[in-house]
Amino acid sequence: MQRITTGHYVNIIGPSLMGSAFCERIRPRDDERAYPVTDGLQPEDGDLGQDAEIDQATVVNAIRECVEEFQLDLDGQVVVTGAGFGSEAITAIAAALAGARTVFALTAERKKHARSPATSWDALDLANHAGHSAQLKIMRRMHPHHWNEVDILVNCPRTRPISRTTAEFLRPHSVVALMAEPWELSPEMVDLHACSEMQVKVVAPNLEHPSINLLPDLARLCCRLLYDAGLSIRNTEIAVLCDTPCRRYIEDALIEQGARVTMLAHPQMLLPGMWDAVVVALRPAEKPSMDINGLARVFEAARGSLLVQFSGEIDRLAARYFGLRIWPPRKPGRGQLGVSPEILGWYPTIRRLVGGLKAAEMARRGADLGRDGIGFIVSP
Repeated sequence: MQRITTGHYVNIIGPSLMGSAFCERIRPRDDERAYPVTDGLQPEDGDLGQDAEIDQATVVNAIRECVEEFQLDLDGQVVVTGAGFGSEAITAIAAALAGARTVFALTAERKKHARSPATSWDALDLANHAGHSAQLKIMRRMHPHHWNEVDILVNCPRTRPISRTTAEFLRPHSVVALMAEPWELSPEMVDLHACSEMQVKVVAPNLEHPSINLLPDLARLCCRLLYDAGLSIRNTEIAVLCDTPCRRYIEDALIEQGARVTMLAHPQMLLPGMWDAVVVALRPAEKPSMDINGLARVFEAARGSLLVQFSGEIDRLAARYFGLRIWPPRKPGRGQLGVSPEILGWYPTIRRLVGGLKAAEMARRGADLGRDGIGFIVSP
């Protein structure tokens, strides 16, 4: 299996979770992907989509089932994560349902939570509903003496950046759970060198593992972003600038929708043509991947096309200078996708988060390392 990451890695866990009935049930079916994305992405009865408020019982049951299928066991572990809405709430409750002794959930004032478009429930709401509120400790900040208890620190908005100072507080052989592959994250989010020096393991989920299988979902999100931009994908000429493992999945998804697709690793490779859209699907970086030089190339080779920001940064000031049309019109947050993953429903997110915790659990317990596992150790 060919992979592209920002660091060296060793896979964790063998294919023991392959073939799970749960994974088959929640993974989009092949016949679903044959239809236009505007149809295929609409939530069906029982799906955790964003068109309607998701009741807490439904999401707690989905988390509980995923914890059981992944055999997530955090018995006696201490986990630090966020207490916010959506993904942070799911992570906190997954840890509690998996038997964590304590889940420290960091929060700002409740009214300042970043509310998910699909939810009004946060970690405390789900914990109360699941009957696990006793394990959840809501805190504004971690006190120094608490850090010595921590087994797993989850990378999330409430805990970032995980800096040298944070790494020095953690005890040796504790684990930072990235909850994303390294290519998805901005470099400044986690100080890998400091973690290595402090003997803190950094672990990422393997998004191509059959139990998680998230890359096809990311490709569907890319198609959805094009539809949201008003582009009819069929019979269009689309150039995709992509240097991530999503490359072949995005290409397959767009071809399936009837587009004529050219995949390029760098904007300077873009040749003049009658392009309808240029999709930016690059890695996050400290400086915009699409700087003034890359945008100048788009202006010269694809004049009049729509520039679509799926992932990676775009220098929007330079884009305005060239008069380029950009979608989405509002700049995504640093390191965020141009479209919310919640459009696909909560199941893909639950798979990713529980998979990330499973990889962290195995790393914390010093499990034997194997190929094509559910996670891998990330080195500087």
